[in-house]
Amino acid sequence: MTKLRNLVAEVDAALDIYLAGRTGRQFNKVAFILADDCCELASKLYLIMQNPGWSDAQGNGRFKSFRTVTSEVRAALPATATILARIEARRVRRNGFFHSADLLDLTLQSHDVNDAMRDMLDYGALLFGQDWADEVTGTGNMETAEVILRLDCAARADPRIGPKVSDVFAKRKRTEKQKAKGCEVTHHPEDHHLRLAIRNGGKELRDQLAALLPP
Repeated sequence: MTKLRNLVAEVDAALDIYLAGRTGRQFNKVAFILADDCCELASKLYLIMQNPGWSDAQGNGRFKSFRTVTSEVRAALPATATILARIEARRVRRNGFFHSADLLDLTLQSHDVNDAMRDMLDYGALLFGQDWADEVTGTGNMETAEVILRLDCAARADPRIGPKVSDVFAKRKRTEKQKAKGCEVTHHPEDHHLRLAIRNGGKELRDQLAALLPP
């Protein structure tokens, strides 16, 4: 499962970048692109795991197109059809970032990024099942990061969720005081504090946040 572990590590990094710019949205485009990349890698890894002889190379030396790969996944696992339709639609938008200078100043809305990241996680779970869940559990604080992302998505439908999440983080420690004479106080920007809280909060924080998810 080394390759799956490596894929989950890439997904974890994408989540970390998303959370690093969650408030200011400065990394929205990067997170959106990384979600797309991770979905493509997940598709190819799934096909390799189903058939070790599978390759993304064509006879002419070129790589298979994104839609060729996703069509093979859809044929092998029909349950992916709905989520793949959304992933394929995002690929068109993602390609525009690289091929059209007119899109250089485009700022993606947070809900676009949230949905892309959520589909990335759901797609991995759909393709790899319990193996995916086991790798997520064993990867740093990824479970907590995933819960935060899902709460961001759920808050769009239920505005009561946002303040509850903010209240959880508002109660996390923000300052350090020296034991010796005098004191030193550090104030962290919101996203820095968020990431420190995730790193130090462990299962306790994850469970607090998970309790806020709608059934």
